[in-house]
Amino acid sequence: MAETITLKANTRTTVRRGVGALRRAGLVPGIVYGRRIDPVCIQVDAKDLLAVLRTAGRNRLITLNVDGVDKMVLARELQRDPIRGTIKHVDFYQVSLTDKINADVLIEPTGESADMKSGLGVLLQEMNAVAIRCLPTDLIERITVDVSNLKVDESIHVRDLPIPAGIEVMDDPDAVVIRLTRFVEEKVEEVAAEAGEVEVIEKGKKEEEESEA
Repeated sequence: MAETITLKANTRTTVRRGVGALRRAGLVPGIVYGRRIDPVCIQVDAKDLLAVLRTAGRNRLITLNVDGVDKMVLARELQRDPIRGTIKHVDFYQVSLTDKINADVLIEPTGESADMKSGLGVLLQEMNAVAIRCLPTDLIERITVDVSNLKVDESIHVRDLPIPAGIEVMDDPDAVVIRLTRFVEEKVEEVAAEAGEVEVIEKGKKEEEESEA
């Protein structure tokens, strides 16, 4: 079982213009929302938030302790300062452990096939993520796909992905996720050579005409 990720927060009464003072004090304003609950404005320590987000990403459950009360949440939308890159606002989605939710899971190819090593084939990833539906406790961070046996002109489809039990894939099962296409070298040098040939021929013809004159 994955290690529990916890983050402390407090309810927030400061809104609009007052949030600037919060940020200068090292706090990040945020909100907790979800189905069948009223949104709650919160504030969290900026350093603690950054550390938690680095570990949790988007698909790890976070135990958000708001004024001593634990809420199971997922990090959702982040607003960042376009210049400093600091987090200006964070949205948390409160989940029910008995209700299924939708999420996107990254697809990560691993390995290298013989056709890739020889340079015969080039790996193309058509889908970077797949849409899933499951209970919050069944969420996964990524789907690892082994491509070490893939040959030129072969593909891996959504239906071929190694999906754990309890997870429903929402995308078209026939959609191509990864394919190995034949490497085709561009004929840039040949085109350049032909262009040079024409130039030499024209130049020689001109010199010949001048000589005859």
